[in-house]
Amino acid sequence: MKKLTLFLISLIVLFMAAGCQVEQSSPSFTSGEGAEEGEEKIVLRASTGLPENHIWMTSLLIPWMDKVEKDSNGKVEFELFAGGELVALGQEFDALNAGTIDVALPIMPLYDPSRFPLSEVTMLPLAETSMETFNKAFAELIYGDFKFQDGETFSESEFTSNKLKVWAMNGGSAYVLSTTGTNIDTIDDIQGLRIRTGSRLNELYVKNVGATPISMPQTDGYDALSRGTIDGTLMAVGDWGGWGYQELFKYVLEGAYIGHFSAVFGMQEEKWNSLPDDVQKVLDNAAQELQLGTEQHEKMSAEEKKVYDEVEGKVEFETLGDLDPATRDHIMAAMSKTWFDWIELMEADGQPGKQTAILWRDIITEAGGKVPDAVMDLE
Repeated sequence: MKKLTLFLISLIVLFMAAGCQVEQSSPSFTSGEGAEEGEEKIVLRASTGLPENHIWMTSLLIPWMDKVEKDSNGKVEFELFAGGELVALGQEFDALNAGTIDVALPIMPLYDPSRFPLSEVTMLPLAETSMETFNKAFAELIYGDFKFQDGETFSESEFTSNKLKVWAMNGGSAYVLSTTGTNIDTIDDIQGLRIRTGSRLNELYVKNVGATPISMPQTDGYDALSRGTIDGTLMAVGDWGGWGYQELFKYVLEGAYIGHFSAVFGMQEEKWNSLPDDVQKVLDNAAQELQLGTEQHEKMSAEEKKVYDEVEGKVEFETLGDLDPATRDHIMAAMSKTWFDWIELMEADGQPGKQTAILWRDIITEAGGKVPDAVMDLE
């Protein structure tokens, strides 16, 4: 019996050893094209609620993924789900936290001020700006090392605190006031206008200028404008094409720029920290290089030019300088007041509103933009 028991034990040990050998010799990776033999391929699941032909996808996000795959010699590969196939637009942050996706394309902090309160700063009104100006300033805001009084940078305060690693999205032209027919010739023309707003800062400005803010999703805007439920909206002219607004708007007031819509893209910090240093470098370099790239800027500009060409002669474009002095001063005062109202709102919530506003003022003016005169006196 003892001999039989020893024989059975020996047999079991042999099987276990053989099993371990098989397990250890089985590859735990998939070798990618261009990757070194035996090197693990990193597959990142990326999701967007945007269609693949959206300007953000074609101008930055798809080129970024292509560049990362190329620059990593095939070590990194993206599995892309577009058009809300996996995660609906606006739910990317929650999907990251749930582990459903690895990369969110994009994250839109302006729609989530409770978790990203300071990101609204890019929607503060400007007296002068451009697409190029904004992208330079936004890169500095996201990647800059200016520290608030608590010792954190803007990105650390907004994104690291939410356990995120993010990169700056490229942006288009600033928001302007567009209406279905009302021209702004006097202050009275502004009073009572029903203007669709999509953010808290837009609402502050519309109230300050004397119009009535109507909060609604952009998806409801076309019907509301068509039926006369609202008289206009705040958005960039280049964005009209995606909503079919070319046939609805008849008047645009330029020169009173109601901020720039901003967004980021990225991943959970835990996922980022799990990646090798060389992969992190590739991801970082590709994102920062493309966000300010000439080709990306040209694609955004070309998309905007299509809209301007389409509405030429059909829409009246007026500038702030064309208005009578009283109306111009009234609008400029509303723009300034919006800055101070936002600062007060942030400070009351325990956020560094004043520091953030001053930081944005300094980097946007350094990039070539202008803010309302009263804002230049902020200290």
